[in-house]
Amino acid sequence: MERLHDACGVVGIYAPHGKASLDVRSYITLALTALQHRGQESAGMAVYDDEGQIVYRVGMGKVREVFTDSGTSLPSTYAGIGHVRYSTTGSSCVENAGPFVVGDRAGQYESLAIAHNGDLVNGAMLRNAFPEDSFRSTTDSEVIALMLHHSEGKTFNERLADTLQHLRGSFSLVILAQNKLYATRDPWGMRPLCIGKLGDSWIVASESCALDRTGAEFVRKVEPGELVTIDEDGIHSEMLFELPRHSLCVFEYIYFSDATSRINNRYTYEVREALGRELAHEHPIEADLVVPVPDSSIPAALGYAEASGIPYSQGIIKNRYSDRSFIKPDQRLRQLEVDLKFNFVRTKIEGKRLIIVDDSIVRGNTLKRLASALRNYGAKEIHLRISSPPLRHPCYFGIDIPRDKELIAAGRTVQEVADYMGVDSLGYLSLPGLGRAINAAHIDETVDIDPRQVDDPRALKMLHQEFCYGCMEMQGWPFDPQVESQHGPRRVPVIPRGVLS
Repeated sequence: MERLHDACGVVGIYAPHGKASLDVRSYITLALTALQHRGQESAGMAVYDDEGQIVYRVGMGKVREVFTDSGTSLPSTYAGIGHVRYSTTGSSCVENAGPFVVGDRAGQYESLAIAHNGDLVNGAMLRNAFPEDSFRSTTDSEVIALMLHHSEGKTFNERLADTLQHLRGSFSLVILAQNKLYATRDPWGMRPLCIGKLGDSWIVASESCALDRTGAEFVRKVEPGELVTIDEDGIHSEMLFELPRHSLCVFEYIYFSDATSRINNRYTYEVREALGRELAHEHPIEADLVVPVPDSSIPAALGYAEASGIPYSQGIIKNRYSDRSFIKPDQRLRQLEVDLKFNFVRTKIEGKRLIIVDDSIVRGNTLKRLASALRNYGAKEIHLRISSPPLRHPCYFGIDIPRDKELIAAGRTVQEVADYMGVDSLGYLSLPGLGRAINAAHIDETVDIDPRQVDDPRALKMLHQEFCYGCMEMQGWPFDPQVESQHGPRRVPVIPRGVLS
């Protein structure tokens, strides 16, 4: 209901000269449209022209609003990157829209373009190493671009490794430089990134749903700490950093990623159904119907209904035009507290004992209004079931989870939260249940895990080894974000004037 937001989505395409006939610009537009759920504030694209110069275009709005021409006003190209953004660092304005391009007017290196999904906990420290007038935006993405432009190393790969060692936080990057396409992830693997094949061409994207939309074949994920280089000779890989524990944001499965995406050998839809089944085992209740809060909670509600044997029903219908401008509700509607995002099916609500399934509770205000609306439609009982553990801590890695005091679950018992929202009962999925459900959805046939046979310590161990869940329990962070926020570069680069293109 109160939707969390990820930082953004990225895509890169490389089509070898003379081997591929696809229009890179149109395919980037198509892939960005598939990633629109990851960012709806701005969109941008950067491509190489015939002379090897980077040309780019960014704008505020959704992909099809910015690229009404599918990007064809940009030069025809063999390589390009794209970006959709939701602001977590920096305000929502066109200056903060990616990709970011730094140029060669100072004569140090040739230009490069970068698109970034994630958030750096030490972004402010890194920014302080540059003269104040070096930036045209307030984003971490531009900090990374400038660091890379002025890093040390004989080769671009050496310069990239020199830059990445200073970054603390989440980053999945696609980069245009030296007429090549580069892709890399942070060593913890907090944000997803995958590789696909389009005939003789290559595509890198935040999620596999972008590959599906473009007709590409899924090849594999980019490993945490891996650097992938794509050029005329194909694809090349090297590991820059390796850590014993990986920390993919667990909310990629719970909410952020498209339901059709494949991440870490699991399909998101299957994980969400498994979350619902586990939730039914942990919090059973007698009721007439299982009803999802659309749309992301539908798979979890189906899983709950399957495991509980209680019929599934879509008693709450999402208004498909809810993102358009509406006339301000009159007083009667305000008193009914009906959210204009939803329509209600009275015959599925009136006199019914309802299990309402949602993926998370942030502040609780919107679910409180929903519960009130359901009461007004005659619901006999409302039992709220949440397919994730309580959110008790802010996120430092690119998700807009607010401060502790704004989170309804921070410092409150489950019963206190239920009383505030006006529901008859409330059940959150447990941390062990989260671990059991995720691992039950593994698509590797050699991994056969019956969630009922996995005890709590083993489930927690599996969760901890692969995911960041610090918003639920602080031990879930891959490192202490407040300590690492003070990590700066060893040297202060001298930035020539006029670097920005």
